[in-house]
Amino acid sequence: MDAKVAGILSGVSYVSGIDYYKGINEQYGELVGSGTGLMPRNPLMIMVSVECDAYAKYLCDKEWGKAQEHLLQGVAMLVKAGVDFIGLASNTAHICSGLVRERYPDVPLVHIADTTAAAIKKAGLSKVGLLGTEPTMRESYLKDQLAKHGIEVMVPDDDEVLSQIFQYIMKELGVNVFKDSTRAYFVEAARGLQARGAQGIILGCTEIELLIQQKHIPDFPVFPSAELHIAALAKVAAGQAQPSEYEP
Repeated sequence: MDAKVAGILSGVSYVSGIDYYKGINEQYGELVGSGTGLMPRNPLMIMVSVECDAYAKYLCDKEWGKAQEHLLQGVAMLVKAGVDFIGLASNTAHICSGLVRERYPDVPLVHIADTTAAAIKKAGLSKVGLLGTEPTMRESYLKDQLAKHGIEVMVPDDDEVLSQIFQYIMKELGVNVFKDSTRAYFVEAARGLQARGAQGIILGCTEIELLIQQKHIPDFPVFPSAELHIAALAKVAAGQAQPSEYEP
């Protein structure tokens, strides 16, 4: 297969963009092997970063339409630049995934819910918890896509917990602040979902994955959605997978 030009939308927050850029480059190099041997090989990749503060304000005000159009400005730049496929470097940014596919049907979108579902199904599970931003937990754009794979999703049932998780993401994790006390709060939230019958937990926010790993909840399967997404994007960029392979 031929290598493809990856289009990555970032700025949601910059921390997730750094994680995606680093991860895609490293994994691509491992997939394609050495070239001249002088330097690691890296993919052809175009990244657009949108302004995060305005985006966060739209989310907090539940102005979903404005949030989507804000993100789509960046997507339009990627399409104009001629990318072969698109990756949105955030779970929450997938709030615009339906419009991306509607407006740009000829440019495949590698959806984070699809790449996460592949790992959940491989583990033989069908009912999982989800931790992420408040919109990701409250709205249906990820849950509905996971449901297409036969996966049931649970989120915390306490409004205060949903709000506090979002505050931690915006005020700490999204600016590269990681505290043990915050980690304990997220682990407790995950355990609450486990007690309600979840078979595993989706870390539905890139920054949460930087805070929590499997070692922090050793007996509860963790599905780091961004990590799984990055791995898939690297394979598609290397020409070793097609976007359609991840779709339901």
